[in-house]
Amino acid sequence: MRYLPLDEIEEGMFLARSVFGEDGRTLLARGVKLTKNYLRELKTMDYTHLFVGDRPEEFEENGISDQTYSQVLSSVREVFLNAAKNQNLDFKEVLAVVDFMVDEVLNEDVMYNIVEISKHDNYTYLHSVKVGIIAMIMGKNMGLTRKQIKELTMGALLHDIGKMCIENSILEKKGHLTYQEYEMMRLHPKYGFELMRGAPGLSLLSAHVAYQHHEREDGSGYPRGLNGDQIHLYAKIVMVADSYDAMTSGRSYRRTLWSHEALAELTADAPEKYEPKMIKLLAQSVALYPVGSVVLLNNLEVGLVTNVTRERVKIEFLTGTDKGKRIALKANGLLKIVRRLS
Repeated sequence: MRYLPLDEIEEGMFLARSVFGEDGRTLLARGVKLTKNYLRELKTMDYTHLFVGDRPEEFEENGISDQTYSQVLSSVREVFLNAAKNQNLDFKEVLAVVDFMVDEVLNEDVMYNIVEISKHDNYTYLHSVKVGIIAMIMGKNMGLTRKQIKELTMGALLHDIGKMCIENSILEKKGHLTYQEYEMMRLHPKYGFELMRGAPGLSLLSAHVAYQHHEREDGSGYPRGLNGDQIHLYAKIVMVADSYDAMTSGRSYRRTLWSHEALAELTADAPEKYEPKMIKLLAQSVALYPVGSVVLLNNLEVGLVTNVTRERVKIEFLTGTDKGKRIALKANGLLKIVRRLS
């Protein structure tokens, strides 16, 4: 499986990861054979990259199933849209899909390994879903109980819901915000807390994730300038997951970072901004070299990452006498990845 620009993908290749629309619907299912019409339609919809392969039998789900990912995208989007329209918020559907998410993550050796393959206009709820998945995996790796992981995940999925109370002209502005606009944006954690607090079936701790996810260890965050132990554990997890996804997703005002670059930047900001053990937990929960990465090995050969877990990375040799051969790299093995090439 390779992660390729749409212009480099040829008719007859197989789709290795499903393509989802903004509303969570599956536009093209994993394993479908790509045609000129499919590729043309995806290009008109602003899809820039796809995960593809030469044979459908090699593709495997990693962590969250396509069905669950589709459901969580749909349910989170619906809640966000209702919040924007000032309608009564019903979190029951999100609570239900979180149960499926937690079940899948608890039963697998999972690392966060999702790369968004489109340039959707509505970044907010897509970002929220990815932060929810990262935070959930971090909670599992920290040894939280199932109940705690659910509370954490709900808070993470809805951490930015307060942005639905901010004017679209501010949310969608391409350039830098004015001072007044920035001050308005800084209110979204408080708005999110107010939307979530007291909701039936929703823990108050989940609401505090929305309230605290922009606080920082040294008190330099907002909206209340909390520091250290004043910040709840769930919020400490989500602030790291939130920053990581923002760095690796790419926004109009900064270039997209690779996983190892984002982790290095977050590490440099600790302990002032983030608790160091949270950065370490993040590093145990996200793939340093995601599936589809082309990497240089210490034997000077080039490999393609085909699967990642906490214990090992599977690669396919792209060069040398072993070209086409697949092996698993182990943490204590002699063969190692030197750096990512693409």
